[in-house]
Amino acid sequence: MQENRHSSCAVCGSVDERSLSTTTLADGKGVVVCGSHQLAHVRSVRRARSVGELVSLTEDRRNGIDRRARPHDALAAILASAFAGGRLRQSDRRKHRR
Repeated sequence: MQENRHSSCAVCGSVDERSLSTTTLADGKGVVVCGSHQLAHVRSVRRARSVGELVSLTEDRRNGIDRRARPHDALAAILASAFAGGRLRQSDRRKHRR
């Protein structure tokens, strides 16, 4: 069994050793990260030069907007209302079949 000297992802702090990997900074230094952050670093436009830069390159890019909020256009409103209905009971489903 191999001993792991590092116990967590340098970016998010994940401690699940099954998901830990390493990525290489621009200077050749290896850094322990989880698989998600390793992939994000590989896909980034440039190699990070430090752990701090690695964190900023791989941070969550979502804008925080709740997609369940009110639809922005007519088509979105139609689709939202079509799929927002309550669940049909089994007996109701039979009535709607043709």
